[in-house]
Amino acid sequence: MRTDRAGDLLRVDSAAANSEETLEAMAKRTALIEEVLRLLELGEAGDRAAAEKAHELATEVRSLFPEDPLVEALYGSSYSLIGRYASDGSAMFAHAIEGIEIIENAVRRDPENIELRKIRAQHSYRLPEAFFHRTAAAITDFEYLAAQFRACSSDIDSGEYQKILYQLGDCYRRLGMTADAREIWDELLNLHPDSPYAEVVRKQLNQSLSEQLLSPPEIEDIDDLLDWGLSLFNQGLKGDPAAAQAAKVCLEKVHQLRPKDPVIEAYYGSALALTGKYSPNSTDMFQSAVQGLALVNSTLRRRPKNPEIRLLRGYLCYNLPDPLFDLTNRVIEDFQWVREWYLTSSHRKREKFLSPNQFVDLLVSLETAYRRSGKDAEADALALEIKAERARLAEN
Repeated sequence: MRTDRAGDLLRVDSAAANSEETLEAMAKRTALIEEVLRLLELGEAGDRAAAEKAHELATEVRSLFPEDPLVEALYGSSYSLIGRYASDGSAMFAHAIEGIEIIENAVRRDPENIELRKIRAQHSYRLPEAFFHRTAAAITDFEYLAAQFRACSSDIDSGEYQKILYQLGDCYRRLGMTADAREIWDELLNLHPDSPYAEVVRKQLNQSLSEQLLSPPEIEDIDDLLDWGLSLFNQGLKGDPAAAQAAKVCLEKVHQLRPKDPVIEAYYGSALALTGKYSPNSTDMFQSAVQGLALVNSTLRRRPKNPEIRLLRGYLCYNLPDPLFDLTNRVIEDFQWVREWYLTSSHRKREKFLSPNQFVDLLVSLETAYRRSGKDAEADALALEIKAERARLAEN
């Protein structure tokens, strides 16, 4: 009995020792993998020494865990990365192609492994699309990873998810799929407006919009093209310089197609002036504003009682820097004219032109113009009118 008991104890001790060895080995594996990943990130950012160290360490880990698909994928990624720094172009291609094959084999062995999909996604993302055509593969992995996060996977944290969304949108952008890129990036900005990627995403969105819209789309119907240009113009008024530039191009085309329409000419002039507002060059700003304002003034001389053109000129002058243009008195003149027209017109006419909320916005702008010019008494009186209008709207 004692012999059997001793044998049992020996077997328990042996199992415990093996368990401790296994835990120690796994802890070492985890630490080594994390270090390779850290070095790979530095290498991808341009640190050649880190890239070489990553490959050296990945080779070591591979020798310790030869059957581990995650380790194999890390090795493939590191092997591909050092090819980037090769002086010989053929070596760069050879390393990248072999790295792709190694990573693909690893993923085939464990296709649901989130860490493996992260490695393949990053590898595909960093390869030049023109040579390796791996952006579509990166999209597949980024979409998979995003879905896992949305399914509450603990293997992807919020910071990683923000990076995934940024890179996924960038992949769509590379392939010219601008609508898909915008959808993904809008999700990122809506969920994380202060994300580390937010600023670059906003710049990319503006740049993409500008590139996409500088040439008007092939719209055959002039009214549809006008509506498109007006929507861009309104977006430009809200602070989007790319939309303002696109609106100018679009409305210029509409003006060429309907040169005798004074309202279209007024919108084109306003759009032209608006692009000047966003110009970093004060000379360009002044020139665009003067040209645009001249067009609007010309149309107003032909249609002095058109409330839409009056309102356009009022807002155009309102948005130009007063120290440069000194147009506040003209703003007041136009806004007062539109206000009187609105108050004395039939319900049908005024509702077709300005909604009650838009009329209140006009009054607020007129109050601001009064205060700019030092007419505080008029501004105070208008403030009471605005308060009354808002109360009336709240009741309705």
